[in-house]
Amino acid sequence: MSILTPCYNGENLIWRLLDSVLNQTYPKIEMIVIDDGSTDNSAKLIKSYTQKFEAKGYSLTYIYQKNLGLPGAINTGLRNISGEYLIWPDIDDWYNTDTAIADLVEAFENSPDSVGLVRGMQYLRDKETLKIIGRNGNENINYPKKLYEQCLFGGDDWWFTPGSNIIKTKHLFYYYPNKEIYWHGYFGQNIQLQFPILYDYDCITINKYIYNVLVDWNSDSRRQHEYAENLRRTESVKDMCLSVLDIVKNMPLAEREKFKRGIQNLYYERLFYTYLFNKKYKEAQNIFFSQNLRFKNKMIMGLIKRIVKKILSILKITK
Repeated sequence: MSILTPCYNGENLIWRLLDSVLNQTYPKIEMIVIDDGSTDNSAKLIKSYTQKFEAKGYSLTYIYQKNLGLPGAINTGLRNISGEYLIWPDIDDWYNTDTAIADLVEAFENSPDSVGLVRGMQYLRDKETLKIIGRNGNENINYPKKLYEQCLFGGDDWWFTPGSNIIKTKHLFYYYPNKEIYWHGYFGQNIQLQFPILYDYDCITINKYIYNVLVDWNSDSRRQHEYAENLRRTESVKDMCLSVLDIVKNMPLAEREKFKRGIQNLYYERLFYTYLFNKKYKEAQNIFFSQNLRFKNKMIMGLIKRIVKKILSILKITK
């Protein structure tokens, strides 16, 4: 089992993950931490665990690089892993049970060849209190095995934090023989690592809460960015999603075109919200009408229409 974790300034966070890996019952684990240009004492903390891992019969490899963002750190890690299976937890999350890795591997080994990804359920924990404030997964739900569309566009049956998901490296490197995903900025690695496999293979879910996700309301993914940065990120997400479609070679043309339209529509939706929240009302109006936006949720669609009409009436802008 290869555990690959990018780290940026994780001195005060990664210790929980490292401790939870040390507590695993699975006998063969290599962990590779890619320090993506940290400016704190991450290196000292991570290296202090090396002997502990060796005493357990595990290995811990620390690699420093200049800051390249998460996809860049993942690429460095992919060139250094050697396990049959791969999992890539975030630095602020950790395993909830000592048998988490063993449970995932056992489920994989007892599954048919049609299975390409095995995942467990997750607790969402408040950063300050560590109390459970939510869950990803429900033991009473029989989750579908085909989740590639939800991986790309989101959905109730898919959770985006990947630390409880394992894949086989032979499958991954079939799609990425150069051991390199599309690098475009600071995010997008999770869709790239999982969508091609989910398209060609089934996903099974084990009914155990094996992973803890730390919820930080001030994290980079949750905070409001500057206007120009939001535009850049929106464009990057579109480019990344379009690129991952090209990885799947056996996708029928009609389905590929459907996905491309969906990606473009999602791009314009996000662009519309960015304009709206930054009071760029004329730009929001142009996007809304020129792209004939159709939001999936009818209530949201109705609300957006009313907002646009109200803004236009206030500014005396006509379509």
